[in-house]
Amino acid sequence: MFTYTPKSTSPYVRYYYLPANSERQAEVIQVLNCSSEAVQVPMREEDLELTAFFERKLNMRERKSYNSDETWKVYDCWDELQHDHEQFGLDEEVLHILLQRLRYQYPLRESLAASA
Repeated sequence: MFTYTPKSTSPYVRYYYLPANSERQAEVIQVLNCSSEAVQVPMREEDLELTAFFERKLNMRERKSYNSDETWKVYDCWDELQHDHEQFGLDEEVLHILLQRLRYQYPLRESLAASA
């Protein structure tokens, strides 16, 4: 698992990859205030257990917005994840790791703008 840990005492944000199947596209699931390296994802046929591929500390804006509530965000496009993370002022180094290194290991559909 890839980890980014700036000097902070904030809780973790963990990222999980749900691969595509015949019924749905691949997704990256971001869980804020996450206490486990693995999550159970409810599916129609059988729940899946996913292991985090990346973790980082919450930044101050995220801590104010989400307090200590575990919050799941699901992305099916890296551009959506980037936009959301930029709105919360995520550290440039974290964005670089996610978008330049991990994006190609965990493929999602391309944004509509990129495919047009």
